[in-house]
Amino acid sequence: MAQTKFSAGQRVSVMRSGAFSAPSGAYRIVQPLPHDRGAQQYRVRNDAEAYDRILDEARLEAVSYD
Repeated sequence: MAQTKFSAGQRVSVMRSGAFSAPSGAYRIVQPLPHDRGAQQYRVRNDAEAYDRILDEARLEAVSYD
């Protein structure tokens, strides 16, 4: 598998758009999805939800803990 920007277990935040409705806060990368063309996608989960979301890499930002 090719190198991805984010790895499983990493915390990220989701950049919002007008039509996107999801809880705010940190999400955890569950796993990068296989990539053959188009945008790299990831399975992510917010602790406030009981299901995973599939999001493009362009919508995710690494969360830093200072």
